[in-house]
Amino acid sequence: MLSFIILLSIGQEDNTRMKSFRYLLAVTITGLAFSQPGFGQHHDEHEGMQGMSMVHVTITHEVEDPEHWLAAWRGEDSRHELFEDNGAMHVHTLQSADNPNLTGLVVAVADMDKFMAMLESEEGQAAAIADGVKLDTMVLLVETK
Repeated sequence: MLSFIILLSIGQEDNTRMKSFRYLLAVTITGLAFSQPGFGQHHDEHEGMQGMSMVHVTITHEVEDPEHWLAAWRGEDSRHELFEDNGAMHVHTLQSADNPNLTGLVVAVADMDKFMAMLESEEGQAAAIADGVKLDTMVLLVETK
């Protein structure tokens, strides 16, 4: 690519050559940045964790009190523990900027059967109710591959 851009710049004004050089520099830096070992690390963590393949699930729902719901996901004895015990390896909490009562989760799930069983169980339903989740607003989206 370098020789292609250099050939294009031969015989052009200095200003045009400088633009070509800047373009080449930007492309090279971008290429190097995306080829580094850390690039895609988030994806690799989810796909390669303990040799398991992960399925990503998004759950959205409305809650009665967003601060109460968020508090359930913080600190020791948080909902992370319940989810991890039931097939979920990573959970990210989300909240709408326009409507703080609209919340959600992005979950990396290693054992979908176990995870779904927990969500539908009395324990899972009781946890959601205790956190102020309005169960009738819950929408679950499963990653397609």
